[in-house]
Amino acid sequence: MRSCILLFVYGFWLIGPAWAQPNPTTSKASLARVSGGLNAYAGFYTASGIAARNQPSPFGISGSVTVALPGGISLPFSAVLGNQGSSFRQPFNQFGVSPTYKWATVHAGYRNVSFSPFTLAGHTFLGGGVELNPGKLRLGAVYGRFNKAISTNLAEPDIIPAYGRTGYAVKVGYGKPGNYVDLIMLRASDDSASIVSAPQSVSQTVTPAENLVVGLTTRLLIMKHITVELDGAVSAYTRDVRSSLVSAEGSNPVARFFGRLITPRLATQLTQATQAAIGYRGQNAGIKLQYKRIDPNFQTMGAYYFQSDMESYAIAPNLTLMDGKLRLSGSYGIQFDNLVNNKSARTGRKIGSLTASYNPATAFGIDVQLSNYGISQQAGFRPLIDTIRLAQNNLSATINTRYTLQKEDVLQVFTLTTTYQKLSDLNASTASQTENNNINLNLGYFYQQTTTGWGFNGMLSYTQTQLPIAVGDTNRTVRFFGPTLGVTQSFLDKKLTTSFNASYLVNQQSGITGKVITVSANGGYQVAKRQTVSVSLNYLNSNTGIQEQTFNELRGNLGYGISF
Repeated sequence: MRSCILLFVYGFWLIGPAWAQPNPTTSKASLARVSGGLNAYAGFYTASGIAARNQPSPFGISGSVTVALPGGISLPFSAVLGNQGSSFRQPFNQFGVSPTYKWATVHAGYRNVSFSPFTLAGHTFLGGGVELNPGKLRLGAVYGRFNKAISTNLAEPDIIPAYGRTGYAVKVGYGKPGNYVDLIMLRASDDSASIVSAPQSVSQTVTPAENLVVGLTTRLLIMKHITVELDGAVSAYTRDVRSSLVSAEGSNPVARFFGRLITPRLATQLTQATQAAIGYRGQNAGIKLQYKRIDPNFQTMGAYYFQSDMESYAIAPNLTLMDGKLRLSGSYGIQFDNLVNNKSARTGRKIGSLTASYNPATAFGIDVQLSNYGISQQAGFRPLIDTIRLAQNNLSATINTRYTLQKEDVLQVFTLTTTYQKLSDLNASTASQTENNNINLNLGYFYQQTTTGWGFNGMLSYTQTQLPIAVGDTNRTVRFFGPTLGVTQSFLDKKLTTSFNASYLVNQQSGITGKVITVSANGGYQVAKRQTVSVSLNYLNSNTGIQEQTFNELRGNLGYGISF
């Protein structure tokens, strides 16, 4: 098998912000402390019957380092180096640091920061920022590049161009975690000159944009047992900064306010998003009321994706009985779209769930989960045709029982899990093509000797799925069943750990019987106090009885790890 092994730096990420406290017992002579680890691996991979899904000779190295400086400043770093095949275009490198000292955190490099769900919500940017929390004061500011410019070219016509985007966000608030009020503003814009002219077909869909978002987020604790949550934002989004100017004079106060901070254009749209909740939590009972509304086309350049054009209401109670042995919780809500009646149909959803946990003794317990998800449509600005009207109900139920036996150095656990799912189509015209149900049973046993390291686990599973009957079929029942076994054993005073797992699953579908066999073996040896060597071997044989789904895979891996 011909292969092309290509080595490149896949990425550097800094994990942060990191919180650390100064150690009063640290010697004054100790200027810095370094800790971390290094892992390396090399392996092989072969496949027959299908196209290879991995490199024939995968290898790589990864590491992490944390530098602790005097005063409680912690600087963590991590890096990965490995072969990823020959299809990549360039190495992908991201560097970032978020050192923290007492109540101050500084961001530099590639970072993702969240101020609120509807303003700056985890979008990665390249730049800098600061978060300050002296006492109850909450301050934050970031600035950087939110998107890198990408130009199209004739050699790679499949690349979608993107404008370079820069922006900033600021936060001013008061309070402590769990009880605060924050005001946030985000402003970002594309540089219309950051990419070369795109083809006419592309330039019609990729346009330079501009965005201004003002938001409020708060978590308030009222009278000890009552909590209030609110996240809201108003977004002025210009989809094409080249569109004609308009005047904000005579508009509502919100539009006039935004007109002072962003240039209003024909392509500017003003939308809002709100989610709120009020909850009560007592000693043995609680309840939470939730509301959410997101206008059609609501968008912020500080987040990657939003489900817009939706409004929902929900209630979520919980109850504890029998001195904590019985716990009940549930929720029920409704959701719908087409808020401005500009769609041909309005889709509504009803979502309900119930969870019960009963633990009368330490050895026995049972959990029950029920959920019901319904969806239906109503006419919008056009009448609905009954033959295509969407009206479905999805029911799901799970029962999990467990029994535990523990004696000194032996632990035994018995489990039985049952799951039932059913999709019911309330439209008689489409029910025969959509309705289906699924049953899954799992009987498990776990045995472990804590002193010797010997362990055994086994499971019998059965899954049956009833699919819609297609034209020409008389039976669309699909079944999977079979055992899964595993053993573990430690040697040499637990310096050497080994495990072996195997499963044999039979599948039956449309009169065809097949099988899927998986086998894996793993071992790890502690060479020294901070050094380990590991080896793994995995085999997969899939023979479903259908030619296109019959294949074999074998992969192995040898690894080495060291910590310091």
